[in-house]
Amino acid sequence: MRELVQLDVKGHRLWGTYHPPASGTRRSVGVLFLNPGHVPRSGHGGLSVLAADRLASKGFPCFRVDLPGLGDSAGELPETTAELYQHVCQGGFVEIASAVREELQRRFALRGLLMGGLCGAATTALYLADQEPEGVPGLFMFEPEFYLSEQEASAVGEGAVTESSPGRLKRVTSKLFSYWGWMRMLTRENEYARLFKYVPFPRQKLLDLLMDWDALPAVANVPLVRAWQRVVRRGQPVLVMTAEGKLRDVFFDRIHRSALADLPHPNLSRVRLQGTNHIFTTGGAIEACVDALTRWACEHFPGHQAARAPEPGQPGLERVAG
Repeated sequence: MRELVQLDVKGHRLWGTYHPPASGTRRSVGVLFLNPGHVPRSGHGGLSVLAADRLASKGFPCFRVDLPGLGDSAGELPETTAELYQHVCQGGFVEIASAVREELQRRFALRGLLMGGLCGAATTALYLADQEPEGVPGLFMFEPEFYLSEQEASAVGEGAVTESSPGRLKRVTSKLFSYWGWMRMLTRENEYARLFKYVPFPRQKLLDLLMDWDALPAVANVPLVRAWQRVVRRGQPVLVMTAEGKLRDVFFDRIHRSALADLPHPNLSRVRLQGTNHIFTTGGAIEACVDALTRWACEHFPGHQAARAPEPGQPGLERVAG
């Protein structure tokens, strides 16, 4: 049984789902999943639901909350995908996510909340874990993005517009003759990646040429990288999962090598999922992701029962079947 949660914070009415822990096993830390983005949630939403249910069965109170303008929560968003991406990269949801964390922690008498999620959720959670380490004792990041911009981002969502021949030619050449076009091709994330099946390109050598493994890339989100360094240096347990060989996996490796070169990181756990995509919906990756997250949480936060459980029937909670 899950419960619908209403949160009134920072002038916003937000909606979420509470996954109560199994009877008699309630731990003192909970788990909060944030929105990965604005796209339909049939794929990555299923990942969060399955993970929350599994962790709840292990005694973790779990929550999935829609931030303003995302999912079921009303709110204003930037007009374009590229602008929303920059908003997330710059920490635009951090203040409201902090208020959500504080309210859930107070309402459910928790010592703190493990936070994270996919893509943009990982960005927001990392910023918050850096700023509020006591409230966010652990961090899980699925396909984190440590870069600021991508030239093709502004074209997302414009597929319904009829293109002229020059427009199509420009789109093709931008994918074949741009940095991001080559990065997506080399990491097999655009339609031209199939060329590698027929032409013996030295894919790894080309990647090494494009990537200076000892320095941050020019497109790096430097404030986010600095937050990452502080979290790792502080020793907060962190779990990072990426789709092996794909764009975010390659960029994380570069960030990892350059930003953490001289930093010990015994509490950093890394999982690379084979044969899957950005939202883990292929190759059985969702189940593998949930298994790894559950093991990580139980290992690093064995915990004890909280001092008290939330009172049944309190305002803001509504039971829903599930």
